[in-house]
Amino acid sequence: MTSVYVVCLVLAAAPALPNTPNVLEEHRDVQQSITYSRYGHTVRLDTLPAARWDDLAQYLADTTPDVLHFAGRGTPDGGPRFVTDDGGEAPVALDGLRRCVTAATANGLHLLVLNACWTAHLAKEFSDAVPAAIGWQAEVADVHARGYARVFHRNLAAGESVAKAHATARTMLDLAGCASPPTLHTSDGRIPEAHFLIGPEARSVPRQEPLSLRYQQSGAHLRKARFRPPPTQF
Repeated sequence: MTSVYVVCLVLAAAPALPNTPNVLEEHRDVQQSITYSRYGHTVRLDTLPAARWDDLAQYLADTTPDVLHFAGRGTPDGGPRFVTDDGGEAPVALDGLRRCVTAATANGLHLLVLNACWTAHLAKEFSDAVPAAIGWQAEVADVHARGYARVFHRNLAAGESVAKAHATARTMLDLAGCASPPTLHTSDGRIPEAHFLIGPEARSVPRQEPLSLRYQQSGAHLRKARFRPPPTQF
């Protein structure tokens, strides 16, 4: 039987500089959460470490993920920040990002997670194209961003809907004292409670072989043959 994979791309787009999010640890958290979830075996996790703008463009030219998860920093009234060739970081051009997301959605992108500060306005805007998008309204502590990613992806890979996985992760943030949790936006006509990462084809029960005919018959085959004397010889 052919395996059914859901592809999740993690853009680990932060340089190794002081006071930047530990995106490699966030990727590890997502990986561990998916691996040990009920349907984790059906999810293929890709990552682009120290991601540049052209890394995303090249990846999307070859593969369309079902989920695009951005891990890094955002810019107030701007876009997510990508790593630059000199080892620093800079915000991505929003027009280019819009074109990437729109093209990827046409090819099958279902969920966009902007796990970075000040990205809620982009998530709302991108929800006109992608079925579901998540972003943060304000600045977010690294521990809260990583915690959200861990719980959200664990529940998605366990078969929960986007809405329920998001609600569970927000409850965790409430308990952790996060005052400004991320928001979920969906396109018109989409019901987040009915939007799942794990589709029915990945949940199907393996087909059972039909019972052999001899086991469906009555017990007649267990009866002993009647003794018949040999014919008389003349």
